[in-house]
Amino acid sequence: MVLAAAVAAVFPTAVSSSLAVSETFTVPPSGSFTVEMRGIGHGHGMSQYGAQGAARAGKTYPQILAFYYAGTTLTTLPASWIRVGLSGFGATTTVAAEARLTVAGVSGELPTSGVSRYRLVADSGSGLTLQQLKAAAGSRWTTYRSGLSNRTSFYRATYPIRLFTGDGASYRYFGTLRAIRTAATGSAGGVYTVNRVSIDHYTAGVVPREMPTSWPAAAVNAQAVAARSYGRYAVEHPQSSEYDICDTSQCQVYGGRAYVSASGVRQISEYAPAADNTANQVLTYRGSTIFAQFGASDGGWTVYGGQPYLKATADPYDTAAIDPYITYTKVMRAAAVARYYHLATITKIEITQRDGNGAWRGRVLAGYVNGIDSVHKAQRIATTGFGLEDAFGVGTTWFRLLPS
Repeated sequence: MVLAAAVAAVFPTAVSSSLAVSETFTVPPSGSFTVEMRGIGHGHGMSQYGAQGAARAGKTYPQILAFYYAGTTLTTLPASWIRVGLSGFGATTTVAAEARLTVAGVSGELPTSGVSRYRLVADSGSGLTLQQLKAAAGSRWTTYRSGLSNRTSFYRATYPIRLFTGDGASYRYFGTLRAIRTAATGSAGGVYTVNRVSIDHYTAGVVPREMPTSWPAAAVNAQAVAARSYGRYAVEHPQSSEYDICDTSQCQVYGGRAYVSASGVRQISEYAPAADNTANQVLTYRGSTIFAQFGASDGGWTVYGGQPYLKATADPYDTAAIDPYITYTKVMRAAAVARYYHLATITKIEITQRDGNGAWRGRVLAGYVNGIDSVHKAQRIATTGFGLEDAFGVGTTWFRLLPS
């Protein structure tokens, strides 16, 4: 069912725009000034604080999604899989020796009595070697089976596999854990690990890493659909031939079933209720899964994201009552900005273009930094809102400058 039409009629939308402005901020003699900000992140798609506000206002998760992803359809797909490239696990795929553990190319379950761990490592040729570590103190890794093919996987039926990091911590993952060589031949470089997992288990492993699960259920369910849609879009537009998506904030953060610290403290890192409540649901636009971007706070106005369903629109749900990023500040030293632009000192910052949406005439698009370089020559350096965001070390282009 298409849900966006009724919601969009209530809240006016706008395409990407820009507004020429003339704002000149002279750096005070103290050498410091205040950056006052709204929102954090790119502002595309769903605001997570806004979703919380909408849920508190009584909106259902389909209504929340319809507002932030205009014109989309909530669609239930057949069960599917996603391949996640895992980070932080070193150059081997090392797992706990647990019941029902199998590995492709080796018949039967792997022995667990008196065994602590198994790992897949790159061999000297073009394949992999399975090694075993006994549980007895002082044991060393020994070869259990050689000559396995590249991309060999561990599997544990319906149970999660415990995968170890280099520092002794571990994560539990459903599905399979595949070892993939980083070089065509030779053991140098080792392997990296890919988790092939159902899209719903993946969603459950993303949700609590991206939104507090204590928030209203409608907001958390909306996050689940957005996360699943983001993942499904990656399946349809994979990052590489070996995996669809990464597990860090460069994509969306995924933590598997659970995390166990090196000292043995176990933390659940999935939230199954939201995944179950929205099982296999994604957002589509004209029959294709959308690029469901989301962020912590849009500051009260979303940003056009280059897609017809990622519109720039006033957000009545992302308010100061629930969002600490509606208005906040940072004291900035002019010397740090000067270093960023390779100047000895800066004298003033000009803002020449904003997007025209919301307070202060919206987010900064373009401007200039004026100062003196290392050979005492005056400079006027063209910059962008993103450049100034980076120079200030903040997370938004929606800002204004004030004396400290």
